[in-house]
Amino acid sequence: MRCLITIYAWLLARLPESFARLNAWILGWVIWFLRGSLIKRNLREAFPQRDSAWIRRIGKLSCQRTAEMGLYAIASPLLAETEIKQRISIHPSIFEGESAIPNNRPVVLFVPHFSLMEMMTAIKFIGPTLADREWVTLYRPLDLAAAEVWVKESRERFGMKLVSRREGFGQVMRAVREGGIGCILFDQKTSSGTDIEFLGHPCSVTDLPGIIAQRFKSSNRVFWAERIGFWQCQLRTDALKSVDSMGLTLESNAWLAQRLSSSDDACADWLWAHDRWRHSQKN
Repeated sequence: MRCLITIYAWLLARLPESFARLNAWILGWVIWFLRGSLIKRNLREAFPQRDSAWIRRIGKLSCQRTAEMGLYAIASPLLAETEIKQRISIHPSIFEGESAIPNNRPVVLFVPHFSLMEMMTAIKFIGPTLADREWVTLYRPLDLAAAEVWVKESRERFGMKLVSRREGFGQVMRAVREGGIGCILFDQKTSSGTDIEFLGHPCSVTDLPGIIAQRFKSSNRVFWAERIGFWQCQLRTDALKSVDSMGLTLESNAWLAQRLSSSDDACADWLWAHDRWRHSQKN
């Protein structure tokens, strides 16, 4: 299996970009075929004022970008460092202003599920002044062992440490307690957590990043990859002002709701295939 992944990664990394784009388009249609009903339901409930044509267009584009994200995770270990530097940039907000990542305080980064989030793991390479601190990210391991090893190595290539959601909670807490940086996805489907209203409907959201932030009095930021082209992004941050767990949970999700409503491009960049409102839809 690893041999097949290596060959496919080589093709994605070495052939003209049009090959990767075609693969993203094809896989996007596969995702749409498998998850299209859920995606349309999510978009209809989040944006009831939009017509069916808009929902289909945004949903299909979201599927293509989801595929784009997965293909980058496969190809990135074989992309040259010079090419990665050409594809990823850092917005000045990360280094200056109220949204800057401070050097002298622990930090919790609230990460949303945008399409090029895989590229965020290169931040210690792209921004070397951030490289002297420990970065620890919670993630969900893949079910296929060979793919899991490949993708984890890809994500840790430039010094980002990934720890499983099942065993890594303590490692993230330790990193933040010792002045490091903890990165946590805050918009995943969860069976436990806090019930809030998101885009007009109740859903259960994780309060884990807020709990860690409150406990260690960290500086807190939304951290995301803003897509500017195929496998091209700019890494950005926005400051979160709340200090307690519930306030941070509400503020980060309000930030995401505003972002998704800001433009069609931003809306299509989120992974709408998550069954995030399943709990509310069962009742």
